[in-house]
Amino acid sequence: MIGISVYAGMDNSIEEILQYMEKANDLGIDLLFTSAHIPEVKKNFMKDFETILNLSTKLGFTTIVDISKGYFDQLDFSKYKIDYIRLDYGFTLEEAAKMTQKHDFGISVNATTFDKNQIEEFIKYGGKVDKINACHNFYPRKHTGISEELLIEKNKIFNEYGIKTMGFIASHYRRRGPVYEGLPTLEKHRELNPIISAQHLLQLGLDYIIIGDSMASTEELEIISSIRKDIILLPIELKDNLTEVELDLLQQVHTNRSDPGEYVIRSQESRLIKKGKIIPNNNGIPRNTYYVTIDNEKYNRYEGELQILQIDLPSDERVNVVADAKEAKLLIDFLAPNKKFKFYFTKS
Repeated sequence: MIGISVYAGMDNSIEEILQYMEKANDLGIDLLFTSAHIPEVKKNFMKDFETILNLSTKLGFTTIVDISKGYFDQLDFSKYKIDYIRLDYGFTLEEAAKMTQKHDFGISVNATTFDKNQIEEFIKYGGKVDKINACHNFYPRKHTGISEELLIEKNKIFNEYGIKTMGFIASHYRRRGPVYEGLPTLEKHRELNPIISAQHLLQLGLDYIIIGDSMASTEELEIISSIRKDIILLPIELKDNLTEVELDLLQQVHTNRSDPGEYVIRSQESRLIKKGKIIPNNNGIPRNTYYVTIDNEKYNRYEGELQILQIDLPSDERVNVVADAKEAKLLIDFLAPNKKFKFYFTKS
């Protein structure tokens, strides 16, 4: 479900790359994207690229190699575990179709530009649909990433054929050169916390999410590797002076009620699982959109009610403001009735 990208002959040393691969593998990340088609690579590219493929084979990554026709003819596929070739310049549909008949590896098509007619032509040439996946582009230059609407439109085509889809998110740690502006598929994700963009792509129906940049931080890897499609993880910034009872409630898994309010997301469990009294606290604060609140003991039977606001509301002495979830607003829109969610505490 989650993958990383590594690039030989770029900014990171081969030692850093290998350590990064091992760290990701230790966290259960088992998908690797790498490229043999970057114009700006240094002289050490070929040696480092083969070292990466050797370790990927040893660790058992599912490996996708972005490749041009010129390098395809040079690479000895029998030496490495290469699962998919993402065909770049120089290949025809007929050649791609024949590869799925002749080779063990599959083909990764460009999900952003491929269309239904090309899929049908691929099939006409004898291409095996069960040996292809669809990988969206990433966009190094600011303002050039695609829209959510286009991604959804393209994915519908591949879903018709049962073809798995994947897309890229940007890291905030080490962005890949030569532009260093992030490598997302969706433009709206470029400056977002990767935990938001990764889950957003999952909620949009993509099967695999790949960190496009050359290196994610350990924290990014750890949190992204922990995400699940059935529980949305919401980053929140905690308010000051919270009680242990409030903090404990914020660490539980919650379910949006089957009958949520028009203006708020309501936890189905919170009143039942609270572990003590909710004393009045931070209750003179206006309740802004995307604030997280917990009803205190003054609200009687509603004590412990946890909500995420979807409109601005005035302060209420019966309601404690405990956190701000505005960073997660893109995900909060996916909290349909009966959807589970959990909070992730971020630093202010």
